[in-house]
Amino acid sequence: MHSNGNSESGDQAQCEDETDISQIKKQNGHSSGSSSSSKIPSHQEDCVRLIGQHLRELGLNKTVDQLIDESGCRLEHPLASSLRASILHGDWEKAIALFNDMSKLVPDRSNVKEMRYLILEQKFLELLEQGDQMEALYCLQHDITPLQHRTTRVHQLPSYMMVCTPSDLRQRAGWPGVAGGSRQMLINTLQEFLPASVMLPPARLDALLRQALTLQTQRCLFHNTSHSTDPYNCTLLEDHDCPRANFPTECAQVLHHGDEVMHCEWSHSGTMLASASKDNSVIIWALDDEVDQLIKHKTLDCQFAVGQVNWSPDDTMICVCGQEEATEVIVWNVLIGEIKCRVTQSSEDNLTCCAWTADSKHFITGGLRGQFYKCNLDGHVSDSWEGVRLHAVTTLNDNKTILAADTHKRVRSYNFDNTTDKTVLEEDYVIMTFTVSHDEHYLLLNMASQGIHMWDRRTGSLVRKFHGVTQSFYTIHSCFGGHNQDFIASGSEDNLVYIFKRDRSEPILTLSGHTRTVNCVAWNPVRHDCLVSASDDATLRVWRPLKVKAPEASVSCPVTQV
Repeated sequence: MHSNGNSESGDQAQCEDETDISQIKKQNGHSSGSSSSSKIPSHQEDCVRLIGQHLRELGLNKTVDQLIDESGCRLEHPLASSLRASILHGDWEKAIALFNDMSKLVPDRSNVKEMRYLILEQKFLELLEQGDQMEALYCLQHDITPLQHRTTRVHQLPSYMMVCTPSDLRQRAGWPGVAGGSRQMLINTLQEFLPASVMLPPARLDALLRQALTLQTQRCLFHNTSHSTDPYNCTLLEDHDCPRANFPTECAQVLHHGDEVMHCEWSHSGTMLASASKDNSVIIWALDDEVDQLIKHKTLDCQFAVGQVNWSPDDTMICVCGQEEATEVIVWNVLIGEIKCRVTQSSEDNLTCCAWTADSKHFITGGLRGQFYKCNLDGHVSDSWEGVRLHAVTTLNDNKTILAADTHKRVRSYNFDNTTDKTVLEEDYVIMTFTVSHDEHYLLLNMASQGIHMWDRRTGSLVRKFHGVTQSFYTIHSCFGGHNQDFIASGSEDNLVYIFKRDRSEPILTLSGHTRTVNCVAWNPVRHDCLVSASDDATLRVWRPLKVKAPEASVSCPVTQV
């Protein structure tokens, strides 16, 4: 291709260009004139290039020169090296001339004009930043406009000549300026159009190391921290492997109710736990940082067997539902331990599930007899949906969408504001309970006789079935948990707590200690090394890593790694 961009006779030019690229790939890494190129096997040349690039980025230029001389490998094509240097030094005439020479190395010829435009636009903006209006105008009229490329953007460029200061120029053009690294950004963008055999991608070795570390953390069974996969913040001398001792597998506390514990839930701050029991009470437990244990804070007498408790998003209230024949819902002010309001419409109502709207101003409740209410904090039903028989309900952060599992084996979304509804997913078995991930992308369903299913809410597709949990027609509550919600925890009718990784169908651990069905597991949303299980044996068990176990409150419990 000529420097002016005009093509020669098609097939011959294309063949010549393909030959050039092929020759570049064959010569990749070899420095012409070096007598020691035979020392490096061809399959090692890429490693040498990556090491050389990394050393260059560290500023060890003399070491790189020695590496090139001894290995006979060059880091990139000579034209690419020269183009890189010209751009970094702002030598635009030389940069454009070099690009004209190397444009034949661009695999997709349709990108040549885009690359040339990017170089010229950088030149134009730098001239304006330097205050050289006349040269910038010449560049616009004689170099950029004749390209007939990005015409909308080109029409904006003259307006940049009217700004008063370089800072105004950078803000208006959305351009970081020379001091802001725009030249290196241009090089990185140009590289995306070129083969790696011509110009190495920036920081390629770092990128490969991050990929390796990310894969290792994904495969690590017990990775449960915000530990970065940045190669500068962790060792590369051995594979990543989190010890099981750092995972919540040890029973650090046993908390007691007077009867079966049906449900438990952490506050959003992770500092309080509410537990619901058939002994007609809800107990609020506070996490005491000094002794690193849960301490009984308040006992709320509900005068009916409690089946579910749900914290308001602002953590000041809880909504309490009963079991099976429950006809009312109670909202408690947790801060003072008093009832905020009660909702009961009829003695025929069945209100067994509840959820708060994102603004903490309304709550949703319903049950198996067709009640589906939206209520305010005065205890009044502000809206209702007829004929929906609910097993479970939750809400999304948009403060509008309500997700409900009904008796038709579906999860449907409802909007009380515009009275619209649609099916999110449909199962073959009864959905007993479900929960939604923090990013609201995934739903975790506890299925009658089928264990746990995870669905992608966005696509309406089944992602994974988790095996091992025993559940017939009892209500069991599972949860997402751990750092980044990479884990799933569930109770089971075989008295065990099951823990899964989200990308594995089989459990990675089972926790023993309860003597009857485990009805609910709740993972602390802030302290990812703490989860709580609730059981028909009238206890809650607090599971922590071995290293933080409190001896005076600990109970030895078997842990099975699957």
